[in-house]
Amino acid sequence: MQIKILYFYSEQTQQVTITKQIQSYIYTVILLLIFSAPTVAAQDVTALAPPIRVAVKAMEEVVIASQARGMVISLAVKDGSRFNRGDVLVALDCGVLQAQTSRAQAIARRQMLIQESNERLSNMQSKSPLEVSLSRAEAEAASAEALAMERMLAQCRIIAPFDGRVGELMICKNQFVSEGQPVMVLLNDSRLVLEFIVPSAWIPWFIPGYPFTVTIDEIGKSYQATLSYLGGKVDPVSQSIKAYASLPGLSAGLVPGMSGMASLKIPDNYAVAPPLQ
Repeated sequence: MQIKILYFYSEQTQQVTITKQIQSYIYTVILLLIFSAPTVAAQDVTALAPPIRVAVKAMEEVVIASQARGMVISLAVKDGSRFNRGDVLVALDCGVLQAQTSRAQAIARRQMLIQESNERLSNMQSKSPLEVSLSRAEAEAASAEALAMERMLAQCRIIAPFDGRVGELMICKNQFVSEGQPVMVLLNDSRLVLEFIVPSAWIPWFIPGYPFTVTIDEIGKSYQATLSYLGGKVDPVSQSIKAYASLPGLSAGLVPGMSGMASLKIPDNYAVAPPLQ
């Protein structure tokens, strides 16, 4: 009888020990889940923003207008042509203006000779100081008139202001153009930039130097870009702001006007803004 009681007591002790071990294991698992939860959340420190559409643009895009009127007698470029700074892109027929300039230069030379003669005569007491001053003033006026005509004549040629390519050509040879008429669009594509719109809520963290990836639709290639600067004002209706980013120096295959999608990562302490409509 004593043996049976001892055996029964030993069996109960084992069951209690096993139960305590199970409870200890469960508590350990719960504590691990509790303390590991922040670690799991901390791993997701950045979130992907909704895709942002970007446009590739040239560093400079200039609409060139004619500063003179006349017929186009020389057109050295066509749409898409490349040019160098200082090249003569367009020349107008300014024969009448050329003749007027030559006349103004001749008058300026005549007045200069009269001035010099009067100054020599003044030294011999043959001319009064007033006559000398008047001749000097007339010579200066004639020189100024000749200089103005030379400047006007120079406007009959359109000179390339930088190295680049023709983005759009609006005239053709033998066409008559008026003063102020747009003739072409010039692109300085020595360095390309990205232009896009982002939510204004990104301003606190989307600062110059922020890196991101952009994929161009037309060629299917991805490039690393860096934010250069943000626009000067926020659109209060859409709550958005313009952004401009730079591309690496070697961005072969890109042409102004291409577009693509930008992939940006938002820091974990900022909410993901909804995509722009």
